[in-house]
Amino acid sequence: MSNIEIYLDNNATTKPLPDVIKSMLPILSSGFGNPSSSHSAGERVRACIKEARKQLGQLIGADPNNIVFTSSGTEANNTAFYSATRGKNEPCRILTTTIEHSSIRKMCSHLRITGADIILLPVDPRGNIDLEELRRLLKEGIDLVSIQWVNNETGVIQPLAEIVAICHENGKVIHTDAAQAVGKLEINVDDTEVDFLSLTGHKFHSPQGIGAIYCRDKFLLAPIFFGGFQENGFRPGTENVSGIVGIGKAAELRRKNLEDHIGKMRELRDYFESKILESVPDTMVNGDPSNRICNTTNILFGGVDGRILLKKLDTKGIRCSQSSACTNSQPEPSFVLKAMGRTDKEAYSSIRFSFSIENTIQEMDRAVDLISRTCEEHH
Repeated sequence: MSNIEIYLDNNATTKPLPDVIKSMLPILSSGFGNPSSSHSAGERVRACIKEARKQLGQLIGADPNNIVFTSSGTEANNTAFYSATRGKNEPCRILTTTIEHSSIRKMCSHLRITGADIILLPVDPRGNIDLEELRRLLKEGIDLVSIQWVNNETGVIQPLAEIVAICHENGKVIHTDAAQAVGKLEINVDDTEVDFLSLTGHKFHSPQGIGAIYCRDKFLLAPIFFGGFQENGFRPGTENVSGIVGIGKAAELRRKNLEDHIGKMRELRDYFESKILESVPDTMVNGDPSNRICNTTNILFGGVDGRILLKKLDTKGIRCSQSSACTNSQPEPSFVLKAMGRTDKEAYSSIRFSFSIENTIQEMDRAVDLISRTCEEHH
């Protein structure tokens, strides 16, 4: 096992930045308190939460009052689905895609068992949905549309503004899982007018265990927990104050440097990708190369078993993955790549590499060299 780690799995999680950790330390020491307390210790942490909500709102272009903190993107996704489908006298109908995150897929499986009708919108071989097919399917009675903004495996970006416009033309509620979009795209949700947006902080260098849901109209939002009046009653339970402060600081840092950070991640991705395609035979990119998020590449290594390659690279210090961290323990090939028309063999031969602002060109050169030599050994 190599002592040198090159971490290229930043769509799974990113390392909290030093300034983020520093911002959290007072809350974990002398600046602690319960936000529900009426005394001054409660006041000081309530002020911290208010500032973090403002910082996150500025990153995504949202009124802070429309943001509710959660424990994760998964919880935010579940909250959106529950809010949009609760209290229906008839079985609800949900339109989503064949390439959603596992938290959406499993929520749909649960709702299907309870009688819901789940309609799946396919994608083409490049990972894009068909807007005309979306229009056609919306003619049927639909209670909720949920379409991932950026795919976590391929990085393919769906045209959210157009999707929202089509949904609203047809009077439909639209949710987007934006876990891989926030901090990597310029976002203004108030302009986009999406009804629900889910996000999680650990994709842009906040600590793990903190996410949020944006709701354009909070009258649409319904809590999935019951208890106190935290988060104005929309998310009962004592707040994760240190995590909230952390996501706020991470959002502030990303907003101030967004253009530079996007540019750096794209430069690293493009450099790495071009070097791999040049040096390793029978390689190709999965997904629309002209319509991807700045930090992601998913590469098919023809004639190579990606599962074996992944393990060999791990022993050499390169951290990468074949799918979402939430599904990596599954032995099946990527359902995202299968939905795009890849065979089982092609899906098994594919590996996702995702980059962060902390990666370097030197790491790219070393990683390409190790990957190239490992593929030669494997052929």
